Amino acid sequence: MTLITLSALMGHTLVSAYLVWQGRHLARREQTSGGPLSRPQAHRLRTGHSDSWSIVSKRLILSILSATLVIGLVAGAVAFTVARKTVTVSVDGSAKQVTTYGSTVADVLDSQHITIGRHDAVAPSLDTSIDEGTLVAVSYGRPLSLTVDGHEHTYWTTATSVDDALAQLGQRFSAGADLSQSRSTFISRTGLTLAIATPKRITLKDGAAEAKTVSTTGLSVGEALLDLGIAVDHNDLVAPRKTATIEDGSRIVVTRMAVAKRTSVNEVGFDTVVRQDADLYTGQTRVARGGAPGKDKVTHRVVRRNGRVVVNRVVKRVELKAPVSQIDLQGTKSRPASAPAPATPSRSSSSTPSSAPAPVTPSGDSVWDSIAQCESGGNWAINTGNGYYGGLQFLQSTWLANGGGAYASLPSDASREEQIAIATKIRDAAGGYGPWPACASSLGLL
Repeated sequence: MTLITLSALMGHTLVSAYLVWQGRHLARREQTSGGPLSRPQAHRLRTGHSDSWSIVSKRLILSILSATLVIGLVAGAVAFTVARKTVTVSVDGSAKQVTTYGSTVADVLDSQHITIGRHDAVAPSLDTSIDEGTLVAVSYGRPLSLTVDGHEHTYWTTATSVDDALAQLGQRFSAGADLSQSRSTFISRTGLTLAIATPKRITLKDGAAEAKTVSTTGLSVGEALLDLGIAVDHNDLVAPRKTATIEDGSRIVVTRMAVAKRTSVNEVGFDTVVRQDADLYTGQTRVARGGAPGKDKVTHRVVRRNGRVVVNRVVKRVELKAPVSQIDLQGTKSRPASAPAPATPSRSSSSTPSSAPAPVTPSGDSVWDSIAQCESGGNWAINTGNGYYGGLQFLQSTWLANGGGAYASLPSDASREEQIAIATKIRDAAGGYGPWPACASSLGLL
């Protein structure tokens, strides 16, 4: 009840008291006069026109009423002043001072058009009485959509930053956790979406390297490889597959597959063709045409697994040079009959028998003579026009290549000794008598 109301009640009480007093005064006048007053007398008495006492009474009543009115006005002003308060209202940390005539926290918030929802927080409570200087704090609730390692949940929080919200919700994450938003990010009233990936210990085997334990915040195999900086191409094999989910203790194996094409130029061997030749004695052979290797450009598809070749297949071959077959001539001519050995003179039985002569080891020249006998019948100047010349049947190209041109253009024009000199050089270079295979074999030189 305000002071103004009390003042009005006081004035009403005084007026009522005055009317009661006037009625009693009229009754005493009637008793004094010995009878009831006439109507005009009674009227004058009630209206205050009866005598001087009535005038005094009227003035007294007016003074009382005026004083009562003044007291009411003063009391109202005092009440108005007392009801006015200055309080501080803080909304999400933003504070301002407001003037209010309310008596509770709810009155203050209503005067500021602040509506409180079921997720909002107010301190002190809405029904708390306020005083001069009271601090009213309002924190609006806001949704936080939190996804941790793929598991999503929505929380309501009154915190305005990611770090404060996680602390308020009791969600603690290590420094190694990967947050999609900075910990200092502001959370508006419309809310925020936050994804967090926690670190996991996994085993990684990359190619031929040893397996090792690493830490990653990736949720899948592909994310883990990206997080660890492991690049793979379309040839590499990854197990388990990139989309597979990982957890603590998972194992990832990367098999490095390298596929390449390699091109090289290779030598191609030549064939040997044997032809019969009536100009050569039986058992004699000669190379009518030397063989020449060919060349191929070959493309290989090479597949390596962790550095080791597992596939090497020819996928393309291009002939750059065709090989030239070697032509060997094989003699069919019958050899001439050998001259009979001279008869050994008989000795008289009475003669003293002599011992047999010691065997003579043939000299090097005798070997060449034996070969010449086999090759050309021992004719050091033979030239049949078959491409082979001299007692040892040289090709002209071979003769010239080994320095025979210093003696003669054709071997058949050189002397026996000159031919033997060049043959010795060829033998030493070949490491034996292989250049005369048929005759050297028949003579037991191979």
